[in-house]
Amino acid sequence: MRDVINAIRRGLGRLRAQSPLRRELVIFGAALLFAVLVLPSLIWMAGQVFLGDYIRSPTGAPVGGPLALTLDYLAGVFALSPGHWIVLLGPYLLLLALRGCRLLLKM
Repeated sequence: MRDVINAIRRGLGRLRAQSPLRRELVIFGAALLFAVLVLPSLIWMAGQVFLGDYIRSPTGAPVGGPLALTLDYLAGVFALSPGHWIVLLGPYLLLLALRGCRLLLKM
């Protein structure tokens, strides 16, 4: 456990040592990766708990799993759907909002 904590500290130290632009680009890239790789599965799990099966077809057959939702999500991003883009940029926008709130509280 101690090795993991030390590795995280070293990684954060390297991130802080970067120029502000490069650091922001790394954070933006990490947020996009999270939004593409992790967020669709989290959305699918929440949908399973609260809404039931993910129904892809108009016939109502429950044929969709987390991978189907991810593929539909990416198709929506490439189709320039505003809702899909909000989900894609959501993690980074949330981070910016948290930074803004922290700055307001410091004033």
